[in-house]
Amino acid sequence: MGSNILRRPLARRNARAIAWTAAAMCALMAPGASLAASAKPAAEAAASTLVPRDLLFRAPTYSELQISPDGKQLAFLHPLNGVLNVWVAPIDDPAAAKPVTRFDNRPPDGFQWSADGRFILIQKDVGGEEHNQLWIADPAKQSVINATDDPAVQTKIVKVSKKHPGEILVGMNIRDRRYRDIYRIDLATGQRTEVFRNTPNYIDVVADSDFNIRMGVRGNADGSSTYLRLDPAGPSEFMTIPLASLRNSKIFGLDAKGQLAMLDSRDGDKANLVSVDLATGKKTLLAAAVRADIVEPLLDEESGALLATREDPLVSEWTVRSDAARAEFAALEAAVAGPFKIAGQTPDNARWLLLETVPNRPDRYSWWNRKERTLVPLLSTRPDLEQRALARRLPVTIASRDGLSLPSYLTLPTGAKLGKDGMPVTPVPLVLLVHGGPWLRDDLAFDPQHAWLADRGYAVLSVNFRASGGFGSDFMSKGDRKWSETMHDDLLDGVQWAIDKGVTAKDRVAVMGLSYGGYSTLVSLSFTPDTFQCGVDLAGPSNLVKQVALMPDWWAWQRPQFVNRVGDPTTKEGAADLMRRSPIARVDAITKPLLVTNGANDPRIFPDQSQEIVDALKARGKPVTYAFYPDEGHVYAKDATNISFAAIAEHFLSKCLGGPAEPYGDDLAGSRVELKAGAAFVPGLEQAFKAAGSGVTAGK
Repeated sequence: MGSNILRRPLARRNARAIAWTAAAMCALMAPGASLAASAKPAAEAAASTLVPRDLLFRAPTYSELQISPDGKQLAFLHPLNGVLNVWVAPIDDPAAAKPVTRFDNRPPDGFQWSADGRFILIQKDVGGEEHNQLWIADPAKQSVINATDDPAVQTKIVKVSKKHPGEILVGMNIRDRRYRDIYRIDLATGQRTEVFRNTPNYIDVVADSDFNIRMGVRGNADGSSTYLRLDPAGPSEFMTIPLASLRNSKIFGLDAKGQLAMLDSRDGDKANLVSVDLATGKKTLLAAAVRADIVEPLLDEESGALLATREDPLVSEWTVRSDAARAEFAALEAAVAGPFKIAGQTPDNARWLLLETVPNRPDRYSWWNRKERTLVPLLSTRPDLEQRALARRLPVTIASRDGLSLPSYLTLPTGAKLGKDGMPVTPVPLVLLVHGGPWLRDDLAFDPQHAWLADRGYAVLSVNFRASGGFGSDFMSKGDRKWSETMHDDLLDGVQWAIDKGVTAKDRVAVMGLSYGGYSTLVSLSFTPDTFQCGVDLAGPSNLVKQVALMPDWWAWQRPQFVNRVGDPTTKEGAADLMRRSPIARVDAITKPLLVTNGANDPRIFPDQSQEIVDALKARGKPVTYAFYPDEGHVYAKDATNISFAAIAEHFLSKCLGGPAEPYGDDLAGSRVELKAGAAFVPGLEQAFKAAGSGVTAGK
């Protein structure tokens, strides 16, 4: 399915940003104010032992490892002059890597090898607008060309095929910003040739290995998607994926025999792995989901046989689908440090590249030798954190008030004294960290925000509330038109669970989140102001009427999904309901400190969503701080941005909850942060801002 408008960062951008406002008057802070005051001496003493912010919030040292088609090289993202770039190394000598790109502003959003390994195909926007350009890198010639070469055009890779190794198919919205025409790109020159003019306004297409466009996808008013088979005689309806199944159903590709491999939840709640015959429509079940949606199949690189499938009901787990692989998986699971993903296979079928989640450590890449059945660690994603004491993180299941099971993750503070039940002997401050989407999810992979907050003395709780993805269609659909209602109740139930378990106390809870998580932060302070002492909102929509009604042209196809899952702003009743669930309509109820941030180029949550609620709070004399980044989009990509905002948020939370804070140092330098409101409400921020010498006036 397409992008989530209210999303959480992934992979290199695992910094799920963190914003909210500081307090204007001590009276408004109530219990939080006295807590912070009593904790201040201890906080200052502890600050010198903290894990530095720059180690936590700069991009991973190694990420997105990919094996070349010939099995001789590894490509990966690695910093160059402070910016992630694509590097290539001999497969068994990562230390000999050389950069193949030299981007000096923003890192790639993603990359992949061409079919023959001669080129690396990179997608990267210019300033966070998400108009991905196609960059073609030639490692042998050390050259890089921008095949899109228009910052207003968005490019999507449609097909890479071994039958045409020197070319690819892409979709580009040059002619009509709402829809993509299909072009054939010569990888050596970047020259493009139009092969399919999308006058039917398909929202996506499916191509075969010969670069024939075999299917077009039509978006429907009810939020469903209909796949049409494009026969010589004309298009004919092939299948419709209803809205309820849309987010966990996914097409992997079309093989030479006309078999469509896909994840499909149309026949039940969970996403199964199936094959569908393009000629007849006959569906064959390849693997049935066990406890959650299947998210990843593992096929044998040589024979194409299905070996296993991965699900993530709470802790990522593999289900073996081949008797021949059963003993190998038993040996593999006994060798790994924790849950793992299979990031690649060598073409000779000898090794698998694993990405392991390691307890109390950053994630790491390892080689699994299939013949010898041995595991050899390769690279830590964050070597600078390997020797640091990182926090303990627990998968937990929380019961909602209406009987749902909510898969959740609790990180306990570093060094906290634990009782026999594994919970803190003495309650600690807690930060409720809410994911975006809302149709995304939290998992057990290393998260720098969890590590950071726990290092500062806070417990961190992430709840997969109803509407989260990966747990079946029904769990997701239970969130339809329930923003600020049962979706929020799930978060409150998570907080109450933590209080009941003795993790925290009712007057020691803050809330933080990006995108939908930012909206949840605003809802928390405006709908349930007595539950939270403060909140951090990164790019959260404050006005749902505007959020659903105003989308970029290239997202027009997604509007029906939002209308049906969130609400319809085009009707009087729908607009009234959306406004009823909008924090902007409840500004008078907000009494606790709020820190807000947004990027000027954000195409998902326009900056005026943040500005509107900041202005409303300022007009009422309420404590709000607004950190604005003129060179960022929805998900902050630059190290300097993420580090600077973490510094601001850390001192904001220290005042609110009493945890220690690392001195600002030069962590604001290098970013282009503009403090549009409330700098005085965050301790030391005005002085740090002046010391950074950015030349921007701090807001009052």
